[in-house]
Amino acid sequence: MFAVVDVETTGGHASGHRMTEIAIVITDGEKVVDRYETLLNPEQPIPLNIQILTGITPEMVADAPLFSEKAEEIRQFLGDHVFVAHNVNFDYAFVQNALQACGFTYRPRRLCTVRYARKIQAGLRSYSLKNLCKHFELVNESPHRAWGDATVTAELLNLLLSQDGKGEWEQLIKKNSGEFNLPSNLPSDEYHGLPSSPGVYYFMDQSGKPIYIGKARNLRKRVASHFITNKETRRSQAFKREIFHIDYEVTGSELLAILLEDHEIRHHWPKYNLAQKNPKKRFGIFAFQGQSGLWSLGINRITSQKGYLEEYFSYNEALNRMYELVQEFQLNPSRCGFPESYLKDSLTEEEHQANFEKMRDQLQGREDCLIIKTEGRSRDEDGFAYVENGRFAGIGFIPRDNEIRHSDDIKNYVRQLQSSITTNGLIYKILSEGKYSTIRLESVV
Repeated sequence: MFAVVDVETTGGHASGHRMTEIAIVITDGEKVVDRYETLLNPEQPIPLNIQILTGITPEMVADAPLFSEKAEEIRQFLGDHVFVAHNVNFDYAFVQNALQACGFTYRPRRLCTVRYARKIQAGLRSYSLKNLCKHFELVNESPHRAWGDATVTAELLNLLLSQDGKGEWEQLIKKNSGEFNLPSNLPSDEYHGLPSSPGVYYFMDQSGKPIYIGKARNLRKRVASHFITNKETRRSQAFKREIFHIDYEVTGSELLAILLEDHEIRHHWPKYNLAQKNPKKRFGIFAFQGQSGLWSLGINRITSQKGYLEEYFSYNEALNRMYELVQEFQLNPSRCGFPESYLKDSLTEEEHQANFEKMRDQLQGREDCLIIKTEGRSRDEDGFAYVENGRFAGIGFIPRDNEIRHSDDIKNYVRQLQSSITTNGLIYKILSEGKYSTIRLESVV
């Protein structure tokens, strides 16, 4: 048996809004056998635009029962039937949240008629309830009212079941039986085809344009985390409605996934990736020469100027790094912004100049290249991050038995990627910690 449900609400997300009407139509797959419908007092205002859409006004629900007064009756009516709705995530989230608040456990099998219609009638321009009614010549006597939408959705379900010779509805229920709900417009096979490997995933809209790009240690688990029911908000529901396809790229390691994700986000600028779109303060360590000709180090905000030796997200990070440079290359602290009351100078001006030149040449003018080795996508290959002149330059995969000594050994395997302060900072941290195996590449003369 199927319980076809439609609810009208005060807003778009179950955690903050309430139901104003619920209708349940019980069908055996061929004919309707029972119905339930009631208005509900939401105990909160109904926005004017929703009043206009549904025709449900505050006056109509003022004397209606609270959901808590009808919860036991509704739970019994739903029974253990398959929960069916058009865009099932929406209606199920409201019903499940409301029942849970009243102390009832409700975890039914669920079937979405949007997804089901896509299986049975592929290739339609739209799978909205209005368009499907037009396509199948069904009449909705009261659009945007729970009883009207539930009734016509039950008719749609019965019609789809009559055309389903392969038992597609049973497969959809099995695939939607977990604790998360896939977006209605997303073919379930695309989710279930995801590997449990590190990589980068792409949520695509109807036109095939990425609307969100993410990285993952485990692609399937990370993608599933976007679809947890109890995380529903207005933004997440809008986000899900725009997801029509998932694409992915396996990277073999989380490190390469992080590096590739950063490049891909900056290349596509998806509408739901916000972090990279918010410009962060950047601080650079600059070398400058005073009137005396002596070299010094200083920290400045990075705007449009170039020529900095290294860049950081915070002033303190840059300051700590500058202290490391003073210690590593034996520079006079007073020439690097540190007062003599804190650190004493111990070098002559000539020694300071000579050491400064070594530091500057190493940080700014170096021509060395190296790779950071990672796991590959299979046992037969290694992955690597390519570093050129101290900056991230790309990723690649190379057969494990290949000897790597020269830059020419990897040139056919490198995928050039755009660097950023994020990726350069990560590369610097990795090289400083020494947790990964590295190979310094010899130049081919």
